[in-house]
Amino acid sequence: MIESPSPSPPSIDQTVTLIPGLPIDVASLILSFIPYSHLARLKPTCKSWNLFLSSPTFISLRRRHRHLSHLLCIFPQDPSIASPFLFDPNSLAWCPLPLMPCNPHVYGLCNFSSVSIGPHLYVLGGSLFDTRSFPIDRPSPTSSTFRFNFYDFSWQRLAPMLSPRGSFACAVVPDSDQILVAGGGSRHTMFAAAGSRIRSVERYDIRKDEWVAMDGLPNCRAGCVGFLVGNRKEDTREFWVMGGYGASRTISGVFPVDEYYRDAVVMELKNGLGDEHWREVGDMWGQSERMRFGKIVVVENDDQGCPGIFMLDGNEILRYFLTSGSRS
Repeated sequence: MIESPSPSPPSIDQTVTLIPGLPIDVASLILSFIPYSHLARLKPTCKSWNLFLSSPTFISLRRRHRHLSHLLCIFPQDPSIASPFLFDPNSLAWCPLPLMPCNPHVYGLCNFSSVSIGPHLYVLGGSLFDTRSFPIDRPSPTSSTFRFNFYDFSWQRLAPMLSPRGSFACAVVPDSDQILVAGGGSRHTMFAAAGSRIRSVERYDIRKDEWVAMDGLPNCRAGCVGFLVGNRKEDTREFWVMGGYGASRTISGVFPVDEYYRDAVVMELKNGLGDEHWREVGDMWGQSERMRFGKIVVVENDDQGCPGIFMLDGNEILRYFLTSGSRS
Protein backbone atom coordinates (compact mmCIF):
# COMPACT_ATOMS: atom_id res chain seq x y z
CA MET A 1 0.00 0.00 0.00
CA ILE A 2 1.34 3.46 -0.92
CA GLU A 3 -0.13 6.74 0.20
CA SER A 4 0.16 9.54 -2.33
CA PRO A 5 1.08 13.14 -1.43
CA SER A 6 -1.79 15.41 -0.45
CA PRO A 7 -2.43 18.15 -3.04
CA SER A 8 -3.08 20.89 -0.48
CA PRO A 9 -2.04 21.56 3.14
CA PRO A 10 -4.57 20.46 5.77
CA SER A 11 -6.35 22.90 8.05
CA ILE A 12 -5.46 22.71 11.74
CA ASP A 13 -7.58 23.91 14.64
CA GLN A 14 -5.46 26.67 16.15
CA THR A 15 -7.32 26.51 19.48
CA VAL A 16 -6.09 22.98 20.29
CA THR A 17 -3.01 22.48 22.49
CA LEU A 18 -1.02 19.40 21.57
CA ILE A 19 2.39 20.12 23.12
CA PRO A 20 2.51 22.95 25.70
CA GLY A 21 4.82 25.77 24.66
CA LEU A 22 4.85 24.89 20.95
CA PRO A 23 2.73 26.39 18.15
CA ILE A 24 0.00 24.07 16.93
CA ASP A 25 1.59 23.78 13.46
CA VAL A 26 4.94 22.68 14.87
CA ALA A 27 3.36 20.26 17.36
CA SER A 28 1.20 18.74 14.63
CA LEU A 29 4.24 18.20 12.41
CA ILE A 30 6.13 16.50 15.25
CA LEU A 31 3.26 14.13 16.01
CA SER A 32 2.86 13.32 12.32
CA PHE A 33 6.28 11.60 12.44
CA ILE A 34 4.99 9.02 14.93
CA PRO A 35 4.93 5.51 13.37
CA TYR A 36 1.53 3.87 12.97
CA SER A 37 2.67 1.09 15.28
CA HIS A 38 2.82 3.55 18.20
CA LEU A 39 -0.56 5.23 17.74
CA ALA A 40 -2.62 2.82 19.86
CA ARG A 41 -0.35 3.43 22.87
CA LEU A 42 -0.18 7.22 22.46
CA LYS A 43 -3.85 8.02 21.81
CA PRO A 44 -4.86 7.54 25.49
CA THR A 45 -2.20 10.09 26.59
CA CYS A 46 -4.70 12.96 26.50
CA LYS A 47 -7.91 13.98 24.75
CA SER A 48 -6.20 16.36 22.31
CA TRP A 49 -3.75 13.65 21.17
CA ASN A 50 -6.54 11.11 20.74
CA LEU A 51 -8.53 13.53 18.59
CA PHE A 52 -5.55 14.62 16.51
CA LEU A 53 -4.13 11.13 15.90
CA SER A 54 -7.62 9.97 14.81
CA SER A 55 -8.26 12.96 12.54
CA PRO A 56 -7.93 13.51 8.78
CA THR A 57 -5.36 16.20 9.59
CA PHE A 58 -2.89 13.62 10.90
CA ILE A 59 -3.27 11.43 7.80
CA SER A 60 -2.95 14.44 5.49
CA LEU A 61 0.25 15.63 7.16
CA ARG A 62 1.84 12.22 6.69
CA ARG A 63 0.83 12.16 3.03
CA ARG A 64 2.47 15.55 2.43
CA HIS A 65 5.88 14.21 3.45
CA ARG A 66 7.20 11.74 0.89
CA HIS A 67 9.67 10.14 3.29
CA LEU A 68 6.73 9.22 5.54
CA SER A 69 4.28 8.23 2.84
CA HIS A 70 5.28 4.64 2.04
CA LEU A 71 3.47 1.94 3.97
CA LEU A 72 3.34 -1.74 3.13
CA CYS A 73 0.33 -3.87 4.03
CA ILE A 74 0.94 -7.63 4.09
CA PHE A 75 -1.75 -10.31 4.14
CA PRO A 76 -0.01 -13.55 5.18
CA GLN A 77 -3.31 -15.47 5.45
CA ASP A 78 -7.05 -15.03 5.19
CA PRO A 79 -7.51 -11.49 6.66
CA SER A 80 -10.80 -12.52 8.30
CA ILE A 81 -9.05 -15.10 10.50
CA ALA A 82 -5.45 -13.79 10.68
CA SER A 83 -4.48 -10.15 11.20
CA PRO A 84 -2.91 -8.30 8.27
CA PHE A 85 0.29 -6.43 9.11
CA LEU A 86 1.23 -2.85 8.33
CA PHE A 87 4.94 -2.13 7.88
CA ASP A 88 6.41 1.37 8.17
CA PRO A 89 9.78 1.32 6.32
CA ASN A 90 10.75 4.71 7.73
CA SER A 91 10.74 3.46 11.34
CA LEU A 92 11.14 -0.28 10.59
CA ALA A 93 8.04 -0.89 12.71
CA TRP A 94 5.24 -3.46 12.33
CA CYS A 95 1.62 -2.92 13.33
CA PRO A 96 -1.13 -5.58 13.24
CA LEU A 97 -4.42 -4.46 11.72
CA PRO A 98 -7.85 -5.56 12.96
CA LEU A 99 -9.45 -8.61 11.37
CA MET A 100 -11.84 -8.11 8.49
CA PRO A 101 -15.52 -8.81 9.24
CA CYS A 102 -15.84 -12.57 9.50
CA ASN A 103 -18.38 -14.80 7.76
CA PRO A 104 -18.61 -18.10 9.71
CA HIS A 105 -19.59 -20.02 6.56
CA VAL A 106 -16.47 -19.25 4.48
CA TYR A 107 -12.74 -19.68 4.98
CA GLY A 108 -9.41 -19.71 3.14
CA LEU A 109 -9.75 -16.35 1.35
CA CYS A 110 -6.93 -15.77 -1.16
CA ASN A 111 -6.29 -14.32 -4.63
CA PHE A 112 -8.04 -11.07 -3.66
CA SER A 113 -6.83 -7.61 -4.71
CA SER A 114 -5.89 -4.81 -2.33
CA VAL A 115 -5.50 -1.18 -3.41
CA SER A 116 -5.12 2.08 -1.49
CA ILE A 117 -6.78 5.42 -2.12
CA GLY A 118 -5.91 8.23 0.30
CA PRO A 119 -6.43 7.05 3.89
CA HIS A 120 -8.36 3.94 2.85
CA LEU A 121 -7.31 0.41 1.96
CA TYR A 122 -9.68 -1.66 -0.19
CA VAL A 123 -9.82 -5.47 -0.27
CA LEU A 124 -11.76 -6.77 -3.26
CA GLY A 125 -13.06 -10.21 -4.16
CA GLY A 126 -10.95 -13.36 -3.94
CA SER A 127 -11.39 -17.13 -3.89
CA LEU A 128 -12.55 -19.07 -0.84
CA PHE A 129 -14.27 -22.22 0.39
CA ASP A 130 -17.94 -22.08 1.38
CA THR A 131 -19.28 -24.70 3.79
CA ARG A 132 -22.78 -24.18 2.36
CA SER A 133 -21.73 -25.26 -1.17
CA PHE A 134 -21.25 -28.75 -2.55
CA PRO A 135 -18.70 -30.12 -2.84
CA ILE A 136 -17.19 -28.11 0.01
CA ASP A 137 -13.61 -28.72 -1.19
CA ARG A 138 -14.21 -26.76 -4.43
CA PRO A 139 -13.20 -23.08 -4.34
CA SER A 140 -15.75 -20.36 -5.05
CA PRO A 141 -15.21 -16.73 -6.09
CA THR A 142 -16.55 -13.96 -3.88
CA SER A 143 -17.87 -10.50 -4.69
CA SER A 144 -17.22 -9.02 -1.24
CA THR A 145 -15.70 -5.54 -0.95
CA PHE A 146 -14.14 -4.21 2.25
CA ARG A 147 -12.55 -0.88 3.16
CA PHE A 148 -10.12 -0.20 6.00
CA ASN A 149 -10.19 3.33 7.41
CA PHE A 150 -6.90 4.60 8.83
CA TYR A 151 -8.74 7.40 10.67
CA ASP A 152 -10.29 5.04 13.21
CA PHE A 153 -8.53 1.74 12.35
CA SER A 154 -11.76 -0.06 11.42
CA TRP A 155 -13.14 -2.17 8.57
CA GLN A 156 -16.33 -1.42 6.67
CA ARG A 157 -18.29 -3.70 4.35
CA LEU A 158 -19.14 -2.00 1.02
CA ALA A 159 -21.39 -2.80 -1.92
CA PRO A 160 -20.38 -6.15 -3.47
CA MET A 161 -19.11 -6.48 -7.02
CA LEU A 162 -21.66 -7.44 -9.65
CA SER A 163 -19.69 -10.61 -10.51
CA PRO A 164 -17.78 -12.73 -7.97
CA ARG A 165 -14.10 -13.02 -8.91
CA GLY A 166 -10.63 -13.92 -7.71
CA SER A 167 -7.23 -13.66 -9.46
CA PHE A 168 -8.34 -10.63 -11.47
CA ALA A 169 -6.86 -7.43 -12.88
CA CYS A 170 -7.37 -4.32 -10.75
CA ALA A 171 -6.29 -0.69 -11.01
CA VAL A 172 -7.08 2.65 -9.37
CA VAL A 173 -7.89 5.66 -11.56
CA PRO A 174 -6.14 8.63 -9.85
CA ASP A 175 -8.11 11.80 -9.09
CA SER A 176 -11.44 10.21 -10.01
CA ASP A 177 -12.28 7.96 -7.02
CA GLN A 178 -12.71 5.00 -9.36
CA ILE A 179 -11.49 1.40 -9.18
CA LEU A 180 -11.45 -0.87 -12.23
CA VAL A 181 -11.58 -4.68 -12.13
CA ALA A 182 -11.46 -7.09 -15.05
CA GLY A 183 -11.60 -10.83 -15.57
CA GLY A 184 -10.92 -13.33 -12.82
CA GLY A 185 -12.33 -16.65 -11.73
CA SER A 186 -12.51 -19.15 -8.89
CA ARG A 187 -9.08 -20.79 -8.93
CA HIS A 188 -7.55 -21.23 -5.47
CA THR A 189 -3.90 -21.35 -4.40
CA MET A 190 -4.37 -25.01 -3.45
CA PHE A 191 -5.08 -25.93 -7.08
CA ALA A 192 -2.68 -25.95 -10.03
CA ALA A 193 -5.43 -25.50 -12.60
CA ALA A 194 -9.18 -25.79 -13.17
CA GLY A 195 -11.74 -23.35 -11.82
CA SER A 196 -13.92 -20.82 -13.62
CA ARG A 197 -12.91 -17.84 -15.78
CA ILE A 198 -14.93 -14.73 -16.65
CA ARG A 199 -14.61 -11.73 -18.99
CA SER A 200 -16.66 -9.32 -16.88
CA VAL A 201 -15.33 -5.77 -16.31
CA GLU A 202 -16.65 -3.38 -13.64
CA ARG A 203 -16.03 0.11 -12.35
CA TYR A 204 -16.46 1.06 -8.69
CA ASP A 205 -17.53 4.60 -7.78
CA ILE A 206 -16.19 5.28 -4.29
CA ARG A 207 -18.39 8.28 -3.62
CA LYS A 208 -21.58 6.46 -4.59
CA ASP A 209 -20.49 3.04 -3.25
CA GLU A 210 -21.70 1.57 -6.52
CA TRP A 211 -20.41 -0.95 -9.06
CA VAL A 212 -21.18 -0.36 -12.75
CA ALA A 213 -20.74 -2.94 -15.53
CA MET A 214 -18.47 -2.06 -18.46
CA ASP A 215 -17.75 -3.71 -21.80
CA GLY A 216 -16.33 -7.17 -21.14
CA LEU A 217 -12.89 -8.43 -22.14
CA PRO A 218 -12.55 -9.96 -25.63
CA ASN A 219 -11.93 -13.35 -23.98
CA CYS A 220 -12.26 -14.93 -20.55
CA ARG A 221 -9.08 -14.17 -18.62
CA ALA A 222 -8.02 -14.96 -15.03
CA GLY A 223 -4.71 -14.67 -13.19
CA CYS A 224 -4.03 -11.40 -15.04
CA VAL A 225 -2.65 -8.08 -13.84
CA GLY A 226 -4.06 -4.59 -14.43
CA PHE A 227 -2.41 -1.17 -14.47
CA LEU A 228 -2.77 2.33 -15.89
CA VAL A 229 -0.56 3.88 -18.56
CA GLY A 230 -0.52 7.51 -19.66
CA ASN A 231 -0.48 11.11 -18.51
CA ARG A 232 -3.15 12.13 -16.00
CA LYS A 233 -2.71 15.84 -16.84
CA GLU A 234 -3.50 15.29 -20.51
CA ASP A 235 -6.10 12.66 -19.63
CA THR A 236 -4.61 10.12 -22.03
CA ARG A 237 -4.64 7.16 -19.66
CA GLU A 238 -5.30 3.57 -20.62
CA PHE A 239 -6.31 0.51 -18.62
CA TRP A 240 -4.08 -2.45 -19.51
CA VAL A 241 -4.96 -6.05 -18.71
CA MET A 242 -1.97 -8.33 -19.28
CA GLY A 243 -1.20 -12.03 -19.11
CA GLY A 244 -3.23 -14.61 -17.21
CA TYR A 245 -4.83 -17.79 -18.44
CA GLY A 246 -7.98 -18.58 -20.38
CA ALA A 247 -9.46 -21.93 -21.26
CA SER A 248 -8.02 -25.08 -19.73
CA ARG A 249 -7.34 -28.46 -21.26
CA THR A 250 -6.66 -31.86 -19.76
CA ILE A 251 -3.83 -34.33 -20.21
CA SER A 252 -5.14 -37.84 -20.84
CA GLY A 253 -8.55 -36.47 -19.93
CA VAL A 254 -7.59 -36.28 -16.24
CA PHE A 255 -5.02 -33.64 -15.33
CA PRO A 256 -6.15 -30.03 -15.94
CA VAL A 257 -3.65 -27.67 -17.55
CA ASP A 258 -4.06 -23.92 -17.99
CA GLU A 259 -3.68 -22.23 -21.37
CA TYR A 260 -1.63 -19.11 -20.67
CA TYR A 261 -2.00 -15.82 -22.53
CA ARG A 262 1.03 -13.97 -23.90
CA ASP A 263 -0.82 -10.86 -25.03
CA ALA A 264 -2.61 -7.87 -23.47
CA VAL A 265 -5.81 -5.92 -24.04
CA VAL A 266 -6.22 -2.16 -23.56
CA MET A 267 -9.15 0.17 -22.87
CA GLU A 268 -8.75 3.94 -23.32
CA LEU A 269 -9.99 6.04 -20.38
CA LYS A 270 -11.52 9.50 -20.59
CA ASN A 271 -12.39 11.38 -17.39
CA GLY A 272 -11.77 8.13 -15.50
CA LEU A 273 -14.35 6.24 -17.60
CA GLY A 274 -13.80 3.66 -20.31
CA ASP A 275 -14.78 4.23 -23.93
CA GLU A 276 -16.35 0.76 -23.92
CA HIS A 277 -13.87 -0.53 -26.49
CA TRP A 278 -10.95 -2.91 -26.05
CA ARG A 279 -8.02 -3.20 -28.42
CA GLU A 280 -5.73 -6.19 -28.49
CA VAL A 281 -1.94 -5.95 -28.18
CA GLY A 282 0.32 -8.59 -29.68
CA ASP A 283 2.32 -11.17 -27.78
CA MET A 284 4.78 -9.76 -25.25
CA TRP A 285 6.97 -12.86 -25.19
CA GLY A 286 7.49 -15.07 -28.20
CA GLN A 287 6.40 -18.67 -28.35
CA SER A 288 10.02 -19.83 -28.44
CA GLU A 289 10.95 -17.87 -25.29
CA ARG A 290 8.53 -19.33 -22.76
CA MET A 291 6.25 -22.31 -22.94
CA ARG A 292 4.61 -21.29 -19.67
CA PHE A 293 3.79 -17.74 -18.66
CA GLY A 294 5.40 -16.62 -15.40
CA LYS A 295 4.24 -14.22 -12.71
CA ILE A 296 3.87 -10.61 -13.91
CA VAL A 297 4.84 -7.74 -11.60
CA VAL A 298 4.07 -4.07 -12.32
CA VAL A 299 6.10 -1.25 -10.78
CA GLU A 300 4.21 2.05 -10.97
CA ASN A 301 5.95 5.24 -12.11
CA ASP A 302 3.69 8.29 -11.79
CA ASP A 303 6.38 10.75 -12.94
CA GLN A 304 6.80 9.20 -16.38
CA GLY A 305 3.31 7.76 -16.67
CA CYS A 306 4.75 4.47 -17.91
CA PRO A 307 5.12 1.61 -15.39
CA GLY A 308 7.82 -1.04 -15.45
CA ILE A 309 6.53 -4.51 -16.33
CA PHE A 310 8.47 -7.61 -15.38
CA MET A 311 7.85 -11.33 -15.73
CA LEU A 312 9.35 -13.61 -13.11
CA ASP A 313 10.08 -17.15 -14.22
CA GLY A 314 12.19 -19.13 -11.77
CA ASN A 315 15.56 -17.41 -11.53
CA GLU A 316 15.07 -15.34 -14.68
CA ILE A 317 13.49 -11.90 -15.04
CA LEU A 318 12.16 -10.48 -18.31
CA ARG A 319 11.15 -6.86 -18.79
CA TYR A 320 8.60 -5.48 -21.25
CA PHE A 321 8.99 -1.88 -22.51
CA LEU A 322 5.62 -0.29 -23.23
CA THR A 323 7.05 2.64 -25.17
CA SER A 324 8.73 0.46 -27.79
CA GLY A 325 6.79 -2.77 -27.39
CA SER A 326 10.06 -4.64 -26.96
CA ARG A 327 11.28 -7.08 -24.35
CA SER A 328 14.62 -8.00 -22.84
